[in-house]
Amino acid sequence: MRRRGGLTRNAYIWCMRTAIFLLIILVPQVVAQNPRPARLFRDSTLVFRFSPPAHMRDLTDVAKQSVQQRAAALGTSNVLTVLLSLSSGPDDTAADWHSVGIETYSREKLDSLSDRDASRTFSRLVAGGGTEIDQAADLDVGGCQFVVSTFELHEGRLTKYARVYTAVRNARMLSFYFSANSPDVLARTAESMKTFKAE
Repeated sequence: MRRRGGLTRNAYIWCMRTAIFLLIILVPQVVAQNPRPARLFRDSTLVFRFSPPAHMRDLTDVAKQSVQQRAAALGTSNVLTVLLSLSSGPDDTAADWHSVGIETYSREKLDSLSDRDASRTFSRLVAGGGTEIDQAADLDVGGCQFVVSTFELHEGRLTKYARVYTAVRNARMLSFYFSANSPDVLARTAESMKTFKAE
């Protein structure tokens, strides 16, 4: 099996899924630790801007630290990069709970795939192993071509819904992750994707 950075393909996928688990499941539990309010987000490397939904808590520092700690425990640097992690509140079982995340990963690590297939693969990884419930769609948003996928994630009796927008930009996979406890809340949260603008 082909190795990348000292890890087999299955191993680095497992590492990424473990890191994503930390973002989706563990990070909301520490939202009460004096989070910062969300605001306009800009990235100078991938050259875009994005305005997240209002009244969300910024957990980016916590998310980055969780990924770094897990990577150190696994002895690898082959994990995704967290650019932004937001949550509406600490109770991720609440009916109106929702979250927003932006993650990136090296395009080179998926170099055997076309851009579209790489985008779909990374979307599935970002979704944390959820079930894809709709056909992936191609969509131009703010001057950038995204592949859009929708997922269901079952956590006991709770079903979470997620929508992932993934593109290839400046030799990086770029994913916007929206999650909520109902399709309606997910749709409202994902409306913020309309604020994305390639600069």
